[in-house]
Amino acid sequence: MKSDSDLKVLLNGNLIEKKEAVVNLDTVAFKYGTMVFEGLRGYWNEQQQQLYIFRLDDHSRRLEQSVRLMRMKTEYQAKDYSTAVIRAVRENQLQATAHIRQVVYVDGPGEAFVEGPVSQAVIVTPKGGWFDGKELGIHTCFSSWQRISDNSLPPRIKCAANYQNARLALLQARLDGYDSTLMLNAAGKVAEEPRGCVFICRNDQVITPTITSDILESITRTTLIQLFLEVHGIKVLERDVDRTEFYAADEAFICGSGLEVAPILSIDRFKIGKGKAGEVTMAIRDTYLKAVKGEISKYQHWLTPCLEEK
Repeated sequence: MKSDSDLKVLLNGNLIEKKEAVVNLDTVAFKYGTMVFEGLRGYWNEQQQQLYIFRLDDHSRRLEQSVRLMRMKTEYQAKDYSTAVIRAVRENQLQATAHIRQVVYVDGPGEAFVEGPVSQAVIVTPKGGWFDGKELGIHTCFSSWQRISDNSLPPRIKCAANYQNARLALLQARLDGYDSTLMLNAAGKVAEEPRGCVFICRNDQVITPTITSDILESITRTTLIQLFLEVHGIKVLERDVDRTEFYAADEAFICGSGLEVAPILSIDRFKIGKGKAGEVTMAIRDTYLKAVKGEISKYQHWLTPCLEEK
């Protein structure tokens, strides 16, 4: 298997060494954070000798939306972003489960308000599951940092600058002895974990904050809601969620492309349920991992094969 250092970056249509994929210190992307991105997962299927990208076109459409809402001037469209990801994986001949990061940024000097020129890059990194070799589950707290709002830095835009809000919350949580943290919005309701969306199981209901709770419109969240209904016969309730509902929950978990499905074991030292991953959490985690790996034929349309057949 190729090492990370052997893999090349696709930058504006050119495949180059990672050390050559540099950004000028005077560029607007570096100075003002004018960069949007998508984090995708590619899953290696050993039996089929194929690497499948999960929900590639959905990620590309969200990237196109982020570019537009950030007022970046470019001719790139969603189909171009999908094509670039496939090419980056194919050219690198990657045969391992991977994390793929696609970035679009204002590339050149200027003031914060300039709209171009715009560059695009795809970085491919071999990476297994988040909890490979670790205990399955995380211990969290509620952050004193408030989640950014749609009227300040819109969370539905997957913009690099937004993640400074997440970084501050995560750093504080780690310093205080937690694995991660949950953030409240300006209304005092639960928004999300800094890198993923949140669900609770309480009184035989599965509940998640609404998309107007200052969260990223998560593709993984949407996937789980559909899988809960179609595979497990559970309709997820989308509504405002109070902080203490997490303390009283039977189960809780977070989700995201990178995190997949991660059980929450405790919040603010309150043990969630029995203090271990619950049955509902593990059931949806199992279904999700089967779907992304192509083991459920009904959801094969979510998978994009990247390697040419031999």
